[in-house]
Amino acid sequence: MQKNQIGSWILYVACVLALLWAPAWLGTIAGWLLGGILVIHVIEFFVKREVMEKAGGSMGGHFVQTLLYGFFHWKPLEDEQKAGG
Repeated sequence: MQKNQIGSWILYVACVLALLWAPAWLGTIAGWLLGGILVIHVIEFFVKREVMEKAGGSMGGHFVQTLLYGFFHWKPLEDEQKAGG
């Protein structure tokens, strides 16, 4: 697992903890942040779908990876494709 992926998990865990145990205002911010990340990552998946199709593998797997890591999943695939041809 790369450092940026670990950073993503730290953000998600911090937001969930804030939702569960932080003061209401902080939980609200964490909820909006998680919701915003989800929406952005779903949009990313459809915008960069062609990159993932060219990379091969399961589109379901690419979808889950994009929901979790977003840019950190598809950008290395795109860079690899550009370098290879």
